[in-house]
Amino acid sequence: MDCVVLAGGRCPQDLQDATGCEFRADLPIGNRRMVEVVVEVLDELCEPGERIIIVGAHVDGRESLPAGGTFLESLRSGMECASSEQVLVATADIPYLTLDSLRFFISATDESAMLNWPIVPVSLCKERFPSMRRTSIKLREGRFTGGNVALIHAERLKRVFPLLDKVYASRKKPLRLAKQVGIGTLLSVAVGQLVPSLLSVANLENKIGRFLGDRVKAVICPFAELGTDVDTLEQYRAVLSDFS
Repeated sequence: MDCVVLAGGRCPQDLQDATGCEFRADLPIGNRRMVEVVVEVLDELCEPGERIIIVGAHVDGRESLPAGGTFLESLRSGMECASSEQVLVATADIPYLTLDSLRFFISATDESAMLNWPIVPVSLCKERFPSMRRTSIKLREGRFTGGNVALIHAERLKRVFPLLDKVYASRKKPLRLAKQVGIGTLLSVAVGQLVPSLLSVANLENKIGRFLGDRVKAVICPFAELGTDVDTLEQYRAVLSDFS
């Protein structure tokens, strides 16, 4: 199984000013960059012959590709370079990533799904990393935050890239997005935030799966490390405190 690391995410201005880093992948943690922390964990996971492809950053001795103009372009570039049927995708801004968290996620995935991604109970994130704020969604089973890795069937995902491109282009235009995703799906998610019993994990999987035309799986994971990334100066300072 090849791995793709997406490393093109830019720092907000205050984080750039404080660190001199344009990209989050380059943020220093001790004597390493954040992308190197992630790559070291993936090294432990990979078997001989499996590749780690970094999109948007250079790491000595590693396969590297330039970042695309958008997240989806970077993802497409990495997926086209990978040669395995299943590809593990990870962002470069998850410094708490562990081998145990990845092994749990992979062991719990559905091999028949085009896309598996982890969702983590927010309560675990607050308990494990109390200073790291997380966005979340309410579901019947609880409140969850999305993880920053995914297991993807490469060829099946490539078939839906044109659809994903349209959705990405419409992400700030609600009416156009509703027409593409389906107003019923958007309303279900919105109402589910007020009455969480109306929206379950299975409901969410089914709605996303119908939209993409393929099976998807949300894997509930008890590892806050998968759902804790670094987007802000406040979060970066918390990471430095934990690693000091």
